[in-house]
Amino acid sequence: MRRVGWPGARLAPAAVCAVLCLAAASCSSGGGAASPPAHPSHSSGQPASGPAAVAAVTSTWETFFNGAVPIPRRLTLLQDGQQFAAFVNSQAKTPLGSLVFAATATVSSVKLQPPGQASVTYTILLSGRPLEKNVQGTAVYIGGSWKVAVTTFCGLLHLAYGKSHLIPATCGG
Repeated sequence: MRRVGWPGARLAPAAVCAVLCLAAASCSSGGGAASPPAHPSHSSGQPASGPAAVAAVTSTWETFFNGAVPIPRRLTLLQDGQQFAAFVNSQAKTPLGSLVFAATATVSSVKLQPPGQASVTYTILLSGRPLEKNVQGTAVYIGGSWKVAVTTFCGLLHLAYGKSHLIPATCGG
């Protein structure tokens, strides 16, 4: 991602990060690598392939980045989301966190990449205006559901916070 050239642009990456944080869960627990995606399961839940899977990924992404959706619901849409709950909840109490609740995302493309992954191109909007365009992310198919990948979430955290002590250990902070 690149920094946006509007007043307060230094907050733009942090807002992107916080959107994910507020959509995710807590990074208060110890480190470790992200869980590998599960192999697609066709037994229940969302479809793993085809146009219905693309629609499911799009819906997951747009819900995850919707500040009007309660944090606990958004955490269910992040791979290993409960690892980030404390971090997200603490950030939600900050002035930046309140700004982030106004953020949304629109998905411009989803490319399914077996086994159980998808590349997502999306735009983050703040007050209906593009904050970051053509952002690249990854979705993973786990337990019959599409999730925002931890790698995507952590990448945004690193962009927003740099080498800050605020970055959860799970993200290599």
